[in-house]
Formats: sequence, C-alpha cells, structure tokens
Amino acid sequence: GRDYLYSELVNPIFIKDGDNVKVKVAVKFIDNQTKATQVSQYELVLHKDSNWKIVG
Repeated sequence: GRDYLYSELVNPIFIKDGDNVKVKVAVKFIDNQTKATQVSQYELVLHKDSNWKIVG
C-alpha cells in the first residue's frame, strides 16, 4: 500500500444540527514516494458528551 502523509484540512464547513454538528471537509494527503497530493472528502456528524465523538 501507499504511504500517505497528512498535509492539511481544506475548507471545513461546520453546520449545527440540534445537539450535533455536521462537518464537511476535504483532507489533503501527500504520497510519500511520488510527492503527489491526494484530496479525500469526508462528511461527519459530531456529538459532544465529555469529549467530541464521531457518531455518523
């Protein structure tokens, strides 16, 4: 498999939804061998109890 290094978050968007927060974010990774960048997009739902947790 490839060895990717985390580079940065790109344009995170936070949307309050009741007790939760929906997050849409792109994450930029760098391929350690070729130095090419890869961007992966994620949608998460966060909920805070004692700490923030990904619940969806």
